[in-house]
Amino acid sequence: MAGVVSDPEEIDLRIFWGKAGATKQGEETIPHPLICHTVDTAVVAELLYERLLSSACRSELDAAFRPLGGTTAQWTALLCGLHDLGKLSPAFQALRADVAARLLPPEAVQETERLSRLRSGARRTDTFHGVLTALHIRRLLLGWGAQPRTAHTLAQVLGGHHGAFFSDQVLRDVEAAVFDHGGQRWAGWIDELFCQASSLLGLPDPRTVPWSAVTLGTGGAVALAGLTTVSDWIASGSISKATHAGSGVDLRAYMQLSRDRAVEQVVNRLGWSEWAIVEDLSFQHLFGQQPRPLQRAVEDRILAKSRPGILVIEAPTGDGKTKTALQSAISLIHKLRLAGFFVAMPTRATSNQMFDEVEDLVKRLDHTLPVKLLHGTAGEYLADRRARAARAEAVSPENIGTDDPTGSQDQAVREWFTRLRALLAPLAVGTIDRVLQGGIRSPWAPVPLVGLSNRVLVLDEVHGYQVYMSTILDRLLQWLGWLGVPVILLSATLPRLRREELLRAWYSGARHSRPNQLELSLPPLAYPHAIWLDETGTPDVIQAEASSANTAREVELMHLADDQIAGWALKEASKGRAVAVIHNLVRRVDQTVALLEAAVATLPKRDRPRVVSLTGQLAAAARADVELELRRIAGRGGQRAPRSGYIVVGTQVLEQSLDLDFDSMATDLAPVDSLIQRAGRLHRFRPTDPLARPVLVVTGVTEKASGPDWPSYTRSIYQDMILLRTWALLREQRRLRMPDDVPSLVNAVYSDPDSISFPPTWKARWHVAQSKLDAAREAERKLATALYLPPPTKPGALLDLTRHPRYTGQTRKPDGRGRRDG
Repeated sequence: MAGVVSDPEEIDLRIFWGKAGATKQGEETIPHPLICHTVDTAVVAELLYERLLSSACRSELDAAFRPLGGTTAQWTALLCGLHDLGKLSPAFQALRADVAARLLPPEAVQETERLSRLRSGARRTDTFHGVLTALHIRRLLLGWGAQPRTAHTLAQVLGGHHGAFFSDQVLRDVEAAVFDHGGQRWAGWIDELFCQASSLLGLPDPRTVPWSAVTLGTGGAVALAGLTTVSDWIASGSISKATHAGSGVDLRAYMQLSRDRAVEQVVNRLGWSEWAIVEDLSFQHLFGQQPRPLQRAVEDRILAKSRPGILVIEAPTGDGKTKTALQSAISLIHKLRLAGFFVAMPTRATSNQMFDEVEDLVKRLDHTLPVKLLHGTAGEYLADRRARAARAEAVSPENIGTDDPTGSQDQAVREWFTRLRALLAPLAVGTIDRVLQGGIRSPWAPVPLVGLSNRVLVLDEVHGYQVYMSTILDRLLQWLGWLGVPVILLSATLPRLRREELLRAWYSGARHSRPNQLELSLPPLAYPHAIWLDETGTPDVIQAEASSANTAREVELMHLADDQIAGWALKEASKGRAVAVIHNLVRRVDQTVALLEAAVATLPKRDRPRVVSLTGQLAAAARADVELELRRIAGRGGQRAPRSGYIVVGTQVLEQSLDLDFDSMATDLAPVDSLIQRAGRLHRFRPTDPLARPVLVVTGVTEKASGPDWPSYTRSIYQDMILLRTWALLREQRRLRMPDDVPSLVNAVYSDPDSISFPPTWKARWHVAQSKLDAAREAERKLATALYLPPPTKPGALLDLTRHPRYTGQTRKPDGRGRRDG
């Protein structure tokens, strides 16, 4: 085939290799033609078009490509397939000079051999094929009449499929690299590849359609970029040296083979199947129980929604917010024809617990749908819980990544097969970290944005995120609003100002505006409540009474010195009660456990309470055992404490990680929202008995004339100002009324601090603490703004998604409370 003429109209495009694999002595390489990889990627993209992209993204792409004729899915698939146009170049073909010498025409072989001689060792001195793709896409589209901005955007989108977009200078420089791109001769062959791929997909001749009418906005560009990358990875993962098509392949027959392979990969192996129609979406059908007042009210209101929006649900701990969110998510999935949902929890333990609940629900609706668990130790949890989930993945990477002729894989691409691929799964539960990673500038930044775009995102415990995390979250919410992603936020203790920030972030994105440019007026809100807001800008407030278990609940509030806690816990346990002690430091947990164990050892065996500890430092297996025991004793429907009592001593994991119900609790002083969360673990599943109210003991505070004092380490975990405000509110209170007191307490500490009165002797300490709080918050904002995504309103936002990339693992500020739990 070396004698093939170089006329573009007569060239056999099958001679240009797209994948060749590593060379092996004595073995003649059978290549996978570039035109075949183009087809492979295109058919995957066409299959993923409605599975992966949100309706807002599809609408934007439809508006862009409608003037061209054919379907938007076809044009989108074609462009995705053409991401490797730059491989049709001397620079790339020379990577396997042996294959090129055997297949290419003589003049092309001369050029590839010249480049091979210029190369020294493994060091690349030529242009990578992604940049060449961008060069040719822009050249072709401009030649066919496209607007310069459109041609530039599509060139960046397709050329940046290896994780980074290019500066204008890079694109200008590559035009002069004639030895790399091959000049007019190779450009003619590229034109033919574009046209032949279009024909294979059933589209009109691209040279004859009105490209001048195509305009692509930020949302459509991000969608196309993410879809291109994912489709390339999946298509490449389906090909190995054994399945290389060879230069004699029948392209028409190969089209059907490629389509069948795409279905096998996407549906059968990855499990990205479509959600089956559920005829009965009612809360009672989904969960087999009558809904509580707020659950019923939200259910009725969401059934009437027909566009994406943000739903904020605020209700007491134990009032069923999670089930409300799941029912709402499933309703929105069916109403908006979405692919699924992602439920993000604050910790790994809460993610594990939610995964079990979500998987049970999904299996009852459609047993064929898999649910993914996403966090750092998910494999350990699944292997222990369900051995079959630990089996090896059925799809592995092959020949993906850099231009390495041996097929060596880019490490970041390999991550796709562990982290990113699971993030794209239609149904998943994981930590908030996995979501926040999508809000950080990084290689392939469009991928997580697109992965979330066609799902409902549910975020639990949104009040508990530090300023650093909240800053990243707000920017991500703006992008999700822009992309039309429905979001559900859950909280028991959301401050008024924070609620407005979250709503405004999503709403500004939906309106393609900046948060500070929009008016958002919320009416007075009773507690509990829910708020729905969509692009119309009119809040829909949903209010209802708390459930009977959370109505008029009173918690006795006591204050004790540190040295009294062990004795108090033993006394409570002697009444046959389940007692929790929550400390802010692991060292404190160890100290209290040692005191309790020494005291218990002196008791008769029949009177000895069980004492366990739970911290984030426990080994995964040991922690899982403790959590299982706690759920058995104090979980919903648990058997309750034995006659001799039960005491668990732990860190904040008891506040955040488990759905438990205790009789009594002691806690180190913490911010008011944390104390409310902890108090929510008292009689969580039972109505309060007026004659035996649950008790919350606050410890770790010493009163002095100049103000309260607490251990110095406390200030490294919580801001002194927040603790001062909390203590000023609670120091003289002897009772908490739940849920009535929740809004006023939380808003006083976080939204209306001027409403708090404190002794005059505290004044100097108060002002110093306020200054430190302001400085700390500003520092956290700066840390977050140094790495989060650009606003979608910014011109050139697409390019900035990957500019100056940052470490995506830094989703939490690296301090005590911000320890990563992803």
